[in-house]
Amino acid sequence: MVGAVVAAIMAASFFVPWFVFFGNEVGPTMLFGDNGPPLGDLPWQGFAFLASFAVAALAAVVALMRGKAGILMLAAGVIPFALIAQQVMGARDQMQDYGLPIPEGGNPAEAFDMVRDFVAMGVPMYFISAALLVVIGLLRMLRGA
Repeated sequence: MVGAVVAAIMAASFFVPWFVFFGNEVGPTMLFGDNGPPLGDLPWQGFAFLASFAVAALAAVVALMRGKAGILMLAAGVIPFALIAQQVMGARDQMQDYGLPIPEGGNPAEAFDMVRDFVAMGVPMYFISAALLVVIGLLRMLRGA
């Protein structure tokens, strides 16, 4: 039951504002608005991002129907972190290609303080539930559920 709730929270984060800039709320639903890009122009990462919400919703439904949702929960949870890793590695490779120094990494608390004023409820809903789904999905798969 916990997995179904967490998966539903991740899916619901699609409809919640993610950032607030100058009083404007920004979130994934903007991709389907009048000012959004044509869906055919999205890169594969954009489709993977959108798929994470759909997979999370499917995992919630399957779990509520007492089905084996472990692999779906794991997939929904892994997608966001895989996309981040892919972007970080791509940026690292580009920096090396240009001969730029790679930043050492600072204090995560300072980075959080810088973006805290802009982050709305959708970002923590998405990433916390994704992390929980990775754990829940792995546990369910180990149990065979």
